[in-house]
Amino acid sequence: MRILFLGDVMGRAGRNAISETLPRLREDWKLDFVVVNGENASNGAGLSGDHAKLLLNAGADCVTLGDHAFDQKDMLQFIEGETRVVRPLNFAKGAPGRGHRVFKDHRGRKILVAQVLGNVFMKRAFDDPFSTIDEVLRKHPLVAPSMPSWWMCTARRHRRKWAWGISVMDAPA
Repeated sequence: MRILFLGDVMGRAGRNAISETLPRLREDWKLDFVVVNGENASNGAGLSGDHAKLLLNAGADCVTLGDHAFDQKDMLQFIEGETRVVRPLNFAKGAPGRGHRVFKDHRGRKILVAQVLGNVFMKRAFDDPFSTIDEVLRKHPLVAPSMPSWWMCTARRHRRKWAWGISVMDAPA
């Protein structure tokens, strides 16, 4: 399975790069699934609904958000109607949208996309990323290779914990 993850898309230049090159990359690289992190695609401050549509229309199968998910106020409503936009899983339980989703590629293979935020170097506290992702992984056991996993964190110690966690969870029984 060929999965491309693009991020962090930043402002107009990033949006233009996606809209101009992603359709060709999908074809040339025979991509099965594309995830775009649109966290800062609207002038470095979140993602607007119009900019999310642009990324999706360019060929993204899924757009992920981050700690600036709702800096653009229209995203609060847009995300409720657009299932291909995934907000951080460890936002407050009542936050709009979804923190994970199982997608299918053009051949029907399942891809679990879950977005979590680490707590190091953040301006505000989020729910524990480890327990929230554990809950999702229990509901959607990883079945290699049909559900590859992607982990992204800023702080080195979080990356080490994620790597340790995924190696244990992916280990054969």
